[in-house]
Amino acid sequence: MISNIVFGQVKLFESGLISDNQSFGLTISPNGKELLFVKAFGGRDTLQIFYSTNVNGTWQKPILASFADTRYRQIDPVFSPDGQTVLFNSLTSIENSFDVYVTNKTTTGWTKPERISDSINTSSSDFYATITNKKHIYFTRRTKSNDIYVSYHIKDKYQNAVLLDKTINTEGNESNPYISPTEEFIIFFADYKNGFGDTDLYISFKKQNKWSYPINLGDEINSKIGEFCPSIDFKNKLFLFSRTEVVNGKRIENIYSYPLKNLEIRKLKKQAKWHQ
Repeated sequence: MISNIVFGQVKLFESGLISDNQSFGLTISPNGKELLFVKAFGGRDTLQIFYSTNVNGTWQKPILASFADTRYRQIDPVFSPDGQTVLFNSLTSIENSFDVYVTNKTTTGWTKPERISDSINTSSSDFYATITNKKHIYFTRRTKSNDIYVSYHIKDKYQNAVLLDKTINTEGNESNPYISPTEEFIIFFADYKNGFGDTDLYISFKKQNKWSYPINLGDEINSKIGEFCPSIDFKNKLFLFSRTEVVNGKRIENIYSYPLKNLEIRKLKKQAKWHQ
């Protein structure tokens, strides 16, 4: 039985076909015709990226992504705003930590993935990378805890990644940053105190290169279990995210959708406060 099929305006995304208690990390192409997500098989030992296309309004049975490599654990696929690039993460036995990889769309399919710049990838785990219109990349780096970084793309080169403001990054865990294409806002998960559960989703807004104090997205999105992997489907005007929990030693996780308009992003921006 699949848990939490409907919770207010939150709905399970493609119940059974995609959300089957062992899926997370959905990304939908800007034209709304392709999607990628992670199949977790009830744990973390096997993590594979799957792909589906939308034909006449119906998502087809998912298949292994053409660029995926089942020898490795691979997670966090994300389409670029133009749909021509996908970033994802791979953990090989050689690296022993997640690194960010990139594949590009061609007329014949997706290119062989390449490990992205050392300005982003380190000996620590670097993961959940999302990309802006200007090709700046926001991602998570795990050292003592998870923190959010950005690498700016300047003159066709990625600069050394820098840590986001202390208004966002704390001694706790901040991870899974979804950056809007224009960098107006960022949505991520954190384990801040006074949340609703294990990890909650928050939004922060950018003004004069400074990030506002994060605002919790509320108890319709956030629950007593862990929310993660935020994304936006602009074509269908949906906010997408995942939930995860461990039940009797088995991890149960699904993908959910929520009407983007109900997030009331403009209203939240008016509530945002910046460090003086």
